[in-house]
Amino acid sequence: MTKDEKNEVQALAGRFVAYVSTALKAACVVAAAGAVLAQPASAETFPQRVITLVAATAAGGPGDAVARIIADRMSAILGQQVVVENVAGGGGTIGAARVARAKPDGYTMLMHQTGITIAPALYPKLAYDVEKDLTAVGLVNISYTFLVGRKSLPAGDIKDLAAWMKGSGKPAKFAHPGTGSMGHLATVAFAKAIGAEIDPVPYRGIGPAMNDLMGEHVDLVWAGPATALPQIKSGNVKVYAYNGDKRSTVLPDVPSAGELGYKDVDVPFWQALFVPAATPKPIVDQLNAALRTALADPKVVKAFQDTGAEAFPADKLSPEAANAFIHNELVRWRKVVTENNIKLDQP
Repeated sequence: MTKDEKNEVQALAGRFVAYVSTALKAACVVAAAGAVLAQPASAETFPQRVITLVAATAAGGPGDAVARIIADRMSAILGQQVVVENVAGGGGTIGAARVARAKPDGYTMLMHQTGITIAPALYPKLAYDVEKDLTAVGLVNISYTFLVGRKSLPAGDIKDLAAWMKGSGKPAKFAHPGTGSMGHLATVAFAKAIGAEIDPVPYRGIGPAMNDLMGEHVDLVWAGPATALPQIKSGNVKVYAYNGDKRSTVLPDVPSAGELGYKDVDVPFWQALFVPAATPKPIVDQLNAALRTALADPKVVKAFQDTGAEAFPADKLSPEAANAFIHNELVRWRKVVTENNIKLDQP
């Protein structure tokens, strides 16, 4: 090979190396830019497809109804359909576990209620940790229950009822919708507050419990507004108290547990919206904003009021406030379950 040929080969090799180096640098720049832009873009363009809202309850119940109301309004606000999927069972733990394991991208949400903060005290081997695996998007609504009794009970008011329960000579048959349920905890708290022995009678849901109350097979039950109000208004049952800190707006003549001095009987039923814990904050904030807008809709407000529920005050609707509320509820219910030695195999 001549000297000129060698020089030409070296020149070509140099140009090739320079080309490859330039191409690699350009590729790296593009990749880096893509990495920088990918996260903000995913949050800014969210949502781009259908969102699944897991309702940890059977279809047709009050919890399911609220989930569908919220899903409908959030669909319109977000511009993508929010589809409700009922995942019942295990006291709501199956649905919660499903969302805890879901991809944290905002496309899988959970509608749950007070039971999500009771379950950890009842199920020591839960497949998820409420605070580590889930994060609250926001609180949805809150309601309380009414203490109702069979029509033939001799007690005319709560004072007479307390006296009858302590002096009748036999424990009152107190129905509740299952061990560890809100109705069960309200029952335990009420019996403890008035110092009376009771005979707890578990049922698979509040419907069968109310049916047996009207059939005079049991004496008392704590029931939510959706179940209790129709029977109270029709005169099928007697009503004695409302377990809120203030009186119900739908039945203002019924005394509240707060005014009666039964502070520990203040047992709220609330619902909240959750997503997997690692969901990016911009997406959580966007979902929270959509939820707030939905809760401010007059149709949603009326739908809640018709069932005796109400939305949380605006100052409690941020994700931060919701998670603080959830934490306090977890602490509260663990104490109640522990102090009363409530086990899942108890009536």
